Amino acid sequence: MRRDVYGFGHKAVMVYGMGASGRATALALQDAGVEVFVWDDGDDYASGPDNNLFTIRAPDAVDWTRIGALVKSPGIPVETFLVRAALAHKVPVMTDIDLLYRRDGGNGAAFIGITGTNGKSTTTALIGHILRVCGYKVAVGGNIGTPALALPELPKNGVYVLELSSYQLETLTDLQADGALLLNLTPDHLARHGTMEAYLAAKLRLFDTAKAGAVQVMGVDQPLLRGVAETRGVTTVSVNGVGDYIVANGRLTHGLDTLMPVDDLEHLPGPHNAQNVACAYALLVPRWCTAAEFRDACKSFKGLPHRLEKVGKVGDVLFVNDSKATNGDSTVYALQSFKNIYWICGGLPKTDGLGACVKHLGSVRAAFTIGQATEDFAETLVKYNVPSFKCHTMDVAVREAFAAARSEGLEDAVVLLSPSAASMDQFRNFEHRGDTFVNLVQGLVTIEQVERRVTGR
Repeated sequence: MRRDVYGFGHKAVMVYGMGASGRATALALQDAGVEVFVWDDGDDYASGPDNNLFTIRAPDAVDWTRIGALVKSPGIPVETFLVRAALAHKVPVMTDIDLLYRRDGGNGAAFIGITGTNGKSTTTALIGHILRVCGYKVAVGGNIGTPALALPELPKNGVYVLELSSYQLETLTDLQADGALLLNLTPDHLARHGTMEAYLAAKLRLFDTAKAGAVQVMGVDQPLLRGVAETRGVTTVSVNGVGDYIVANGRLTHGLDTLMPVDDLEHLPGPHNAQNVACAYALLVPRWCTAAEFRDACKSFKGLPHRLEKVGKVGDVLFVNDSKATNGDSTVYALQSFKNIYWICGGLPKTDGLGACVKHLGSVRAAFTIGQATEDFAETLVKYNVPSFKCHTMDVAVREAFAAARSEGLEDAVVLLSPSAASMDQFRNFEHRGDTFVNLVQGLVTIEQVERRVTGR
């Protein structure tokens, strides 16, 4: 049994929420010799497979005098009974990110935190890739992929690269980042945070707790962030305005110096990815890598599944999987990235429907709507003079979008899945939705290959 590296002494820890991050947290605490109590609001949790691993405590049966901290899963609001009870008893409410820092923050490894409304996952993966290419031991996790306490312990020269959501940041207490990056801020999660100001305040926790001398970078293309950056003295990045680092005419510049082209990176298309690259550059160069190392590593980055992922070509028609675009603001980036788009959209709609997408329809040749949003999205797009076809299901949408693209024979035709909606009406999650799209495309690719063999073309 290991020593207690988390600093709770003889106190127990209450873990609230037993999804992937909660389970990893409970197991890591147990492994360190900490007594762990757990609770999950799921009706069937008490009879689930973990009831033999952990001691289950219902919210009304907790002896708070024995508890050193409540570690809650990010999706749980602070207004819930268990969280309010902890706070009333002056028990700290934490996340697994804080525990990771308690575990490894004294080992000499660096911590980089990336947040923002859109682009977090791509930028986190990009930064992790660049650091690996440059020879660092790297662990990437948090809101992307691996839960924090399932990450390996890194040596002194290692770097933790953490994607951090506003849900994770709103109760951040211990993390002292060596690098902090806020990409952008557009309306999202307001049902949780209430106002844009509260949403921003959660994001800024990453900067509030950062180490003295940390590299701090903000994208400042939203007025709210420009105002904040001016008062904090952070390094600024812009793709359509004024900043320390500016993207213009396909190039990243700093003052009078041109640093690198950003419009020729195959797996990072569009102005939003130009911002992601620029922010990563401002964060990493020169503290973690040289400019030349950064440029070379960018060229070998392959992008993320489900985020503007080029999944295949049938004839001259390119298929792109952007299933991770679950709101209109995210889809805007996809619509800005291609010409002659045959757009598959829909699913479980957000409260603002297509949102900002309706201002960026110039490249959309036709739309093919699916899921619960089939009728509403189609009717909205027709009002903006976009030919729209109510397909209801993914298989029909892929078939009809491909037929339309092939029949028009336009150069640079793209069948784009960028739903602007959540996935849970027809799929388990956005990954399942994207995988379904990819499998359908692979079926078309196979058919084309057979036809070529038969016809000799």
